[in-house]
Amino acid sequence: MALAGKRSAVGEGVPRLGPGVDPTALPLTPAEGYLLSRVDGRTPWRVLREIGGLAPEEVDRCLERWVAERVLVLDGGGAQRAPAGGSTRPTAGGGAKPQTSGRATPQAAAPAAPAPPRAGGGGLPAIDPSLDLPVAVQEKVLALAARLDAPYHEILGVAPDADRKALKRAYFQLSKQLHPDRYFRRNLGAFQPHLERVFKKVVEAYELLSDPTARAEIERSLASAASEATAPPAAEATPATPASTPRPPRRPHVFSMAERLRKQRRQRAKRFFEAGMAAFAAGRWVEAAGSVRLAIAFDPWNGIYKERFAEVQARAHEERARQLVKEAESALELRDYASALRSFEEALGYRPGDVELLRRAARLALHAGGDLHRAKEWALAAVELDGGDAAGHKLLGQIYKAAGLEANARRELELAARLDPKDDEVRAELRGLGGGALAALRRLGGKR
Repeated sequence: MALAGKRSAVGEGVPRLGPGVDPTALPLTPAEGYLLSRVDGRTPWRVLREIGGLAPEEVDRCLERWVAERVLVLDGGGAQRAPAGGSTRPTAGGGAKPQTSGRATPQAAAPAAPAPPRAGGGGLPAIDPSLDLPVAVQEKVLALAARLDAPYHEILGVAPDADRKALKRAYFQLSKQLHPDRYFRRNLGAFQPHLERVFKKVVEAYELLSDPTARAEIERSLASAASEATAPPAAEATPATPASTPRPPRRPHVFSMAERLRKQRRQRAKRFFEAGMAAFAAGRWVEAAGSVRLAIAFDPWNGIYKERFAEVQARAHEERARQLVKEAESALELRDYASALRSFEEALGYRPGDVELLRRAARLALHAGGDLHRAKEWALAAVELDGGDAAGHKLLGQIYKAAGLEANARRELELAARLDPKDDEVRAELRGLGGGALAALRRLGGKR
């Protein structure tokens, strides 16, 4: 589901028919015929995106193609050169074959497979290994930033029919990599704004797909746009008849009906948005997020709703994380360590940059859960965020020690001892590591 059209690179100016072009000679689909009928040399491209009977991104694709094929001329904007070797058109079998005839044949373009972003291309930054952002994460940011208008399930990397469990798993995995809080006070260079934009889109995709009501309404919105796009064109005008000849009753224009339905959905979206903003002003973050989510579902092409949704949802995530921490603490009081660990882990999906929360989860995984892999992952993330704190290095050293990785444990515990020479627990841990650790203690001035 591609839910938001990206503004075309040539999407400025006013399109008009090219010299000598006969629209009736073009093999158009009904949707294309309607869109082309709206091109009158006076209506701007940006307006055609709203009245063209197609989703905005489909309007962009058709208009770009027609400009490239010289079916249209763009006044006040750029034009694209036709691709070498001619255009392609769909075959009956669903494939595509090259078309080399001179006659322009605009077709509704099928979504192309995303090309890998080139470093520095399309306004995106080049890979920079000197930044405090892993190269693998830079590549991920570039890949997503190059196609923010992709279907939501593609943004998350899940199947179109993915269930809520799969959506949550995909979101939390992306959050570990792309949450801006993970890189607080880091040198991100030109990647900083792109990382923030990409993560906002990830949140948007996750929240809208994981809410069954919003997901259903999005599908209705797109189905409405698709039905309008594929409806049969209006009958051509017939010659005038004598006044005595009775005329058949006028039937409502199918596109007018579809536009009325779309207008009704936009009005509902506006009401949901206003309710969400009222709840947001009152500090009811979760309620606000739910209302704005529905506003987007009823009008998925409204950029203003999506911009505000990022801010609203960030507050809702903070509230959800607080609730999960309380649930974890309640489970700890009942010695239900498995439930506490699950709640901490889910809270970290919303607050992956919370150093204290990372340490609490790591300690629980080490001492109660026995999950050394997750304990190491969280303790290491805490150290990366706050490398100057002795407690983090001590915890990481204890985890390495429990895993039998004595060299790693010694390294972390020695660093903790240098950061906090008065910590007797660190010295006790070092003494338990054997001869190499005893030599380290002597260097650090400790007692045997």
